[in-house]
Amino acid sequence: MTFSGNVLALDIATVTGWAYGSPGSVPTFGSIRFGKPGGSRAAAYRAFSKWLEKEWNVRDAQPDLIVYESPAVPSIMSGKTNIDTIRLLIGLVEYLEGWCYENFELREATVSQVRAHFLGRNMKSAIAKPMTMARCVELGWKVTNTDEADACALWDYQCRFLRPDLASKTAPIFSKALIR
Repeated sequence: MTFSGNVLALDIATVTGWAYGSPGSVPTFGSIRFGKPGGSRAAAYRAFSKWLEKEWNVRDAQPDLIVYESPAVPSIMSGKTNIDTIRLLIGLVEYLEGWCYENFELREATVSQVRAHFLGRNMKSAIAKPMTMARCVELGWKVTNTDEADACALWDYQCRFLRPDLASKTAPIFSKALIR
């Protein structure tokens, strides 16, 4: 059966990037901050839950599938994170899993899978983030930050698997942004 619905991609963090649309379309996207820097996890969870209910649990914008990027494993973050951040990210993902249960199909992708798809190979964040933004702009997706760009790349990754016949235009081998 051919997928014909809408995909919501979430790059979950304190500032969460999101991208939404059907395979073959141009995604709508944005980013939203869940809590103040140094704020409580409980406040971030509450803001996330309210946002999901308000924006994505309405009939005309309900996704058929939600994909999120796996929280990074602390050992690969090379000391760039702390236990509070790890707990926040895992808590947000756990909340999402509960929210989707019995209502939405939920999938997960790793950063390395998404980068290999969207950029042609996995690479360190300092190199990948600006390249992901450039790639989005090249595709006509006028992202304004790396959170939106990462969500768009995740959305494209998932759409590619759902409808490879419609997503082939984004293959990295055709990218001017990746030729150096």
